[in-house]
Amino acid sequence: MTKVVVFMGSPRKKGNVDTILDEIIRGVNDNGAEVKKYYLNDMNIKGCQGCLYCRKTPSCALKDDMVEVYEDIKSVEYVIIGSPVYICQVSAQTKLLLDRLYPLTEINKAKHTPRFGEKKLIMVYTQAAPISFLFKKYFRYTVKHLKGMGLNHYKTIIATKAFERDSTKHNSKILKKAYNLGVKISL
Repeated sequence: MTKVVVFMGSPRKKGNVDTILDEIIRGVNDNGAEVKKYYLNDMNIKGCQGCLYCRKTPSCALKDDMVEVYEDIKSVEYVIIGSPVYICQVSAQTKLLLDRLYPLTEINKAKHTPRFGEKKLIMVYTQAAPISFLFKKYFRYTVKHLKGMGLNHYKTIIATKAFERDSTKHNSKILKKAYNLGVKISL
């Protein structure tokens, strides 16, 4: 059975990012796959301390909600991270998660290698900007750095014109794309 872990990086529950993630989850659930969803804004995640503890052991010196996250990531096939674009980047909540994913990698001969195997990464972004490729460089940069942690880019969904809290609820094209992606990954 396919296992999926989802990280909702917007502070707005039932907002644009959450709506898209829920459609992916609905597609996954329709095939009976296992899904766990985290609301990053509700979690106790401290910022990386740069202590390099994770270089010596496959864990982090900080004992916060990331302890459970690491365990969940070890056992899944898909990792889905959703975030609004704030000032050309992911939200602060999402950035905390990304910084703390470093224990997923180890360094062998000056090269980053995944500690817990390869996972397929799906990124979901919402942005007010009407042009989907406006932040393309940043999106590519983000997935490039997650690859060393074993999170290999599989798919990205970008919802544009997300000016209002419920913009994506009225975007049947993006909702269908999200649902179909959920169905596809759970087969």
